[in-house]
Amino acid sequence: MASQRLGFVWALAAAFVWSFTAPGLSYLLDVYNVPRLTLAFWRDLFVVLAVLPAALIRFGLPRRHELVRFALAGVVFIGLYHGIWVFSVAYNGPAVAVVLIYTFPAFTTVGAWLLWREMPSRSAILGLVLAFVGCLLVVQAYKPELLVLNWLGIVCGIATGVLQAGYSLFTQRAVRNREPWTTLGWLMTFGTLALLLTQRPQTIWTVGTTPWPWLVVLGLALGPTLGGYVLYSLALRSLPAGVAGTIVTMEAPFAALLSAITVGQWLSWPQMLGLLLVLLGAVLPQSVSWLRAVAPAPSAACELHS
Repeated sequence: MASQRLGFVWALAAAFVWSFTAPGLSYLLDVYNVPRLTLAFWRDLFVVLAVLPAALIRFGLPRRHELVRFALAGVVFIGLYHGIWVFSVAYNGPAVAVVLIYTFPAFTTVGAWLLWREMPSRSAILGLVLAFVGCLLVVQAYKPELLVLNWLGIVCGIATGVLQAGYSLFTQRAVRNREPWTTLGWLMTFGTLALLLTQRPQTIWTVGTTPWPWLVVLGLALGPTLGGYVLYSLALRSLPAGVAGTIVTMEAPFAALLSAITVGQWLSWPQMLGLLLVLLGAVLPQSVSWLRAVAPAPSAACELHS
């Protein structure tokens, strides 16, 4: 029981730490006008410099066919994903951008069905519907004029949910045969190389002319990005993956509150309702599965009351 309580604390801490990512990116974009893909590149590069050497020393070099898989997945699920993620923060604001990412459990359900014919449960289908309705409220689909003005931001936001789902599906299979740190290190490496291709000599050093914006990028890389991953990994030592994943959805309300405090982006009441529906859609399938797993069998229940 004590270890489970500690796992809950680790998972909640991971959600809180992760929630600083979007407001931090928004700060650098708005105050220092850092080019979006340049920001994505340096954030990932700092993570690579922290993780890959340790993974190489501890676990060695993966086999060639593994490197090919890591390269393909890293380009799409890190390079493309993190690039679009920064654009989503720029177009939608940090609060809405984070909420839209949490449509990924719905897309994961669809992806698992399309790729591996894993039939979704009724709770998963209900979660998918709730996430879709919540997404419509968050992007304010009831205001057609906003859809016209911000259609690109909406596309970017939904794309982050799709790509996060792809990342989850890939790592779910990859970590069965490889250490999580090796998977993270190589995915980040190839994603960073993909982002490097978007840079030019006149843009790559444009994070700032003073140390402060560089320190903020470094802090985002080692704090929310890497620190959140470490805390979540600690939580998984004493909590089932479904329970830990449910707890870290608290990142969305944490990020919404931080965005309101730091950059003044307040969600409207319909958007708040949409946030709750998206979170419920993410939490519901895992919660139902967990409750079924911990529920005593009928015979055990009879013995308990006899």
